[in-house]
Amino acid sequence: MKNITLSVIVALSSVSALPVIAQSNANLAHVSTSTQQYSDAELDSVLAPIALYPDTLLTHILIAATYPLDVVAADRWRQSNKHLTPGQVENVLASVNWDPSVKALAPFTDLLNTMANDLQWLQQLGDNVLIDQSRVLERVQVLRQHALNTGNLVTNDYIEVEREREPTREIIYIEPRQREVVYVPYYDPHVVYGHWWHTTSPVRWRHHVSYHHHSNVYWSPSIHLSTFFFFGSVHWHNRHVVIHREPVRRYYHGSPRKRVISRDYRRWEHNTVHRRARYSTRVVHNAPSRYEHAGVSRAKHLSNKHVSKVNTSKRHNDKNTVRPIARTENTKTVKRTIEPKQVTPPREARFQNKQGSVSRKQSI
Repeated sequence: MKNITLSVIVALSSVSALPVIAQSNANLAHVSTSTQQYSDAELDSVLAPIALYPDTLLTHILIAATYPLDVVAADRWRQSNKHLTPGQVENVLASVNWDPSVKALAPFTDLLNTMANDLQWLQQLGDNVLIDQSRVLERVQVLRQHALNTGNLVTNDYIEVEREREPTREIIYIEPRQREVVYVPYYDPHVVYGHWWHTTSPVRWRHHVSYHHHSNVYWSPSIHLSTFFFFGSVHWHNRHVVIHREPVRRYYHGSPRKRVISRDYRRWEHNTVHRRARYSTRVVHNAPSRYEHAGVSRAKHLSNKHVSKVNTSKRHNDKNTVRPIARTENTKTVKRTIEPKQVTPPREARFQNKQGSVSRKQSI
């Protein structure tokens, strides 16, 4: 009788523990899923400092974030060549193997440096663009609507704001007031967007003291750009980034709503071969499978390259191994004087060769 009672007690305790176990497994599954996806709070926090940028500039930032190595390389080069004007930068980088959007951001010295210094922000933005480009652009419109409601997003001397009403939503366009001149806005998200509605704090970028303050926004000095810069934009109706098929030859002075509808624009596609870096776990789990295959191929390529390099180095050392030569007492000691290297100051002429052609890639 005592054994029967004990068995009943054990059975009842096991049955009561089943819901707890099931609930814990469900929580673990929820946690693993949530770690693979960015929440609206995380995405809004990443987009907060750039959501109010002109559409063309925003386009280049979104594309460039998917090529982080290019961004870092461009920033290092730009920090060593701050003396170059935007026109000179465009000429020098014409043959450099960086993504066109990264080269378009090179004249924006402070902006490019901010992006390269915050690698966590850069990775998060690039991940979200690769995972769901439409969702990123949708959250940009949400942030713009908040800034519009607070009265901090209006047409002024720096930008032109245009609104278009759709049956279920409103689209807000932002363009430079002067088509050939771009100003970069810096602002406090808590002020511009009003009361921040997430528990996750928004990312805030610092600005120089010399920036001009107007309507709760600090504006950078003007940057004069050629038509080369204006090859990208956003197709807000379809929620994807577009780029111009051919180099842009003239400035566009029409409505931004009609600009991207022309057949000269095509949808931008990420180039997995050009990235030259592994994709994060979130991208592999949530984005198309081609990102996973690209990461695996990249890892195998680096592994094979490392093995080949080790074997080559070993054979080279074996081949060049020589026996030590015994020195006599009459050997004279030779003193060497090493002159310090002369640092040539950056000059525009350093990018020109004797034939008058430009050797840009080697100079960089």
